[in-house]
Amino acid sequence: MVFAQFQVSELAEFLKYGISGLSAIAFILSFFLLNRESSRPKPRPEMLRSIRMFMGLTLVLGLVSGVAAIMNPESSPKPEKTKTTTTPTKKASLISKITSPRKEWVVEVFYDAGAKPLADQLAEELAAYKEYEVKTTQLSSSRKKELKITRSQIRYELVEKETATQLQKRLVKILPQDVSLSLKQITSSSPDYLSIFVCD
Repeated sequence: MVFAQFQVSELAEFLKYGISGLSAIAFILSFFLLNRESSRPKPRPEMLRSIRMFMGLTLVLGLVSGVAAIMNPESSPKPEKTKTTTTPTKKASLISKITSPRKEWVVEVFYDAGAKPLADQLAEELAAYKEYEVKTTQLSSSRKKELKITRSQIRYELVEKETATQLQKRLVKILPQDVSLSLKQITSSSPDYLSIFVCD
């Protein structure tokens, strides 16, 4: 059924506007009824009375919705403004990238008892670089056997290869001619940590 070129589903959309929408629906329906009755050869008096009552109701609804809008203008629907904001996670990540200090690596120098002087010399050399936090630890024979340490070396993970290579280049200049630090890739995970083993 079509009411004055409006489908029922379209009329139902007016209900989201509250009393104003209901008033609009009543107006459209009263117009449709009046138009249909007037198109008859002989309009029916009882139908005309009903239509007049319906139009009176429409008028009352219109007045109520108008007064309500005047008395409480804040309740009128307003279009929402679309805000483009940066999410807290992205904002925090951006601030972190800007303000975070340069990455610091923990470098632990393990040494045999007889290699302590060289280990201290290596640690002192690395301490001059701000990106390293250096500490020295004596290597026990049991620990050395457990880690299968047979010669002096730098141990690193796959993603740390570049840093380990740089570390090797910085230390090679102070190593004795008979000592070399080879690079040994390992699979255990210890982020931002490199270990140096100095053997007798």
